Amino acid sequence: MAITISGTSGLTFPDSTVLPSATFSPIYPVSASVSTGAMTVTLNPCSLAFRSTTLGSGATSTASVTSPITMTVSSGSTLGTINATQSQIVILAINNAGTIELAVVNLAGGNNLDESTLITTTAEGGAGAADSASTIYSTTARTSVAFRVVGVITSTQTTAGTWAAAPSTIQGVGGQALTSMQSLGYGQTWQNLTGSRSLSTTYYNTTGKPIVVSVTNNENANAPRIYITVSSIIVAYDYRLAPVTRGWRSFVSAIVPPGAPYSVDSDNGVSVWAELR
Repeated sequence: MAITISGTSGLTFPDSTVLPSATFSPIYPVSASVSTGAMTVTLNPCSLAFRSTTLGSGATSTASVTSPITMTVSSGSTLGTINATQSQIVILAINNAGTIELAVVNLAGGNNLDESTLITTTAEGGAGAADSASTIYSTTARTSVAFRVVGVITSTQTTAGTWAAAPSTIQGVGGQALTSMQSLGYGQTWQNLTGSRSLSTTYYNTTGKPIVVSVTNNENANAPRIYITVSSIIVAYDYRLAPVTRGWRSFVSAIVPPGAPYSVDSDNGVSVWAELR
């Protein structure tokens, strides 16, 4: 006797084959809303498996949300976002001794969100002072808890911390949702932005993914400098030490993390400003 599975082009297993139980990665049911300058995020009923709080153990534990749970980002709390600039706010489920609670963090803060470690959160406070992009906020502070990424919110607010505009995108995480958002080159193309960028001007990476900035200055025989600054740090710099008989061009390139500010300065303008975004 053999077992044939429909939809598999006649794929047949001998009767001695034991088929594993089907598993899948769900998209978690999240929502977000704004009211009176605050933003409330919600995780609807679901079950989640969490890693052990002992990093040397591969054991897991399962906890369930049986009725919607919420967390509020109070009016005035910016989470490190910038005025009129798109941001990505990540919704986390944390395992507080078997009870699931919510936390939020700005993706631009650079936290390790691969679920392979433990996190410590800071109480949001409810008074509009949760303003750090790198801090993970929850209603009550928790120490060294396991977590799962359950959603991502795309938000642009005219005034950072005044949550007046509804999120433009709410994505429950599952499968490859967060992976694709963070992967360099995934869904991106090289774009020539020479005509729309200016030197010594701060721009922000609002794409939700890392981008690459590549800049070449104009031809010059007088030892021109060109450099890229990311988050107040010069990360790429080129300078010719002496004039030459013929002009040459300098080239610099840098990766800009999500949400980070960046600028380009040059002694002689730029001939090419391209970005992978």
